[in-house]
Amino acid sequence: MRIPRIYYPQNIKSNSLIDLSLASSNHLKVMKLKEGHQVEIFNGRGCVTSGEIQNIKKNFITIKLSGIIEKDNSPTFKVNLGVSHIKNFDKIVKDSSQLGVNSLTSFICDRTKLRDFKKEKFHRWELISASSCEQSGLNWIPKISQMQLKDWIETSDFESKFYLDPKAELSMKDIKISTSIDIGIGPEGGFTELEEELFKENGFIGINCGDLIIKTESMPIVVLSMLKILKEVS
Repeated sequence: MRIPRIYYPQNIKSNSLIDLSLASSNHLKVMKLKEGHQVEIFNGRGCVTSGEIQNIKKNFITIKLSGIIEKDNSPTFKVNLGVSHIKNFDKIVKDSSQLGVNSLTSFICDRTKLRDFKKEKFHRWELISASSCEQSGLNWIPKISQMQLKDWIETSDFESKFYLDPKAELSMKDIKISTSIDIGIGPEGGFTELEEELFKENGFIGINCGDLIIKTESMPIVVLSMLKILKEVS
């Protein structure tokens, strides 16, 4: 049986006792784990350790951490993904987190239909992202934010900067993979001409992903999968 991985968003200290949250405890209870069972704990910032279930209560589970704290260094290949806000942004968070995105931004552009900035969404997105990282074995949980497209573009500081444009001559398979990449993904109707000009003025290059027209909610997994393949063959 695979050792369960649990997200614990606090500092991890060797040989210490921690009480897991109700959500994490319920996850373990559903698996019908008993006292003495081994688990893996990660804090989303690169620290990982093993632990043993010590005490099972109704509202929490106590874990005894081991004496060894492993440090998973920050990824050398970083992807900052900006995606137009859509109703099913939960799917974007889930898929992007599983594929190792470093930061994910929900932005508002001219053709965005949903324009609400609700703080409670961030909590739900963080839980979704943490669950994806638990499952995929990743130890760094992406930073999730929300802002206007203009602000996202102007604060970009990664080495390579691109935005998706089905009319672009440059294909994604032809780009040079650098250590850090910003990629902007627009809404179903695409970016407006003014937005494309803003991208270009700030050093972004338009790229296409081939002949297929893919929904915004599916585009992140396509883009991140292509980047992963390009990185491995570069």
